[in-house]
Amino acid sequence: MTRPVFQPSDDEARVLINRLQMINAAHPLNSRDHGPFVRAFVRAVFEATGKTFSPVIYRRLLDAYAPERRPSTSTLERAKQLLVDELALEREGAAEVASADAPHLAALIRDAVLEGFGERPVHAPYTASASASAVSDVAFWRERSAQAELATADAQAQAARLAGELLAARASCDALASELAATRGQLSEQAAQIGKLATEFEHARLFSMRAIDDARGETRAWRERCANVEAQAAARAREDNILLETFRQLAYQRGATIPAVLQKGPK
Repeated sequence: MTRPVFQPSDDEARVLINRLQMINAAHPLNSRDHGPFVRAFVRAVFEATGKTFSPVIYRRLLDAYAPERRPSTSTLERAKQLLVDELALEREGAAEVASADAPHLAALIRDAVLEGFGERPVHAPYTASASASAVSDVAFWRERSAQAELATADAQAQAARLAGELLAARASCDALASELAATRGQLSEQAAQIGKLATEFEHARLFSMRAIDDARGETRAWRERCANVEAQAAARAREDNILLETFRQLAYQRGATIPAVLQKGPK
């Protein structure tokens, strides 16, 4: 059965994004030396998730959150081993502090706080009130720092989400603008085609009207010609009948036999 692919939670991703902004600022892109960035990145992943992973998982996280960084697998493996060694030393130090007695622990905390402000005394007498005040101040500022980090992480996560939504909206607007331009081009082309078709239709209509007029004129000419031919034929038929009747009468006068159908009287 295959192991499910690691996917950081929303809180882990928020912390990792917050750390990456500081890491990118501290370690600009250097294609010839990814070591400092990778070590800081591996530490940031541990701070976000509380775990260490294989170079394959680190590679996937880099592809998701810092795709421009392309360290080698050996660099990722060395950074992971250094982190493991550092965590072991930190656990040993924590165990040593846990085993110390309360007054000594308070003095260590006080000295660490004063050292952070550059005011560590060489021979500072230990008092219970000073120790309690130092512990209270450390707890207060640690709590304020944690709150500030959470607020900053939330703001950065929201800004990243809004930036993503803005990019998506811009991409959608660009796509819609491209579709609108394409649609306008198609409408212009269709309008040109419609104008061309209208012109062709008008030409066809005019040609049809001229053809109809020509056909009407030709029909009128043929009708007149037929009427003239019919009149000539009727006149010639009358002339032929007169001529035939004349020849028939002359034939009868000279003794030609009259056909029975032309004889008058009872048959």
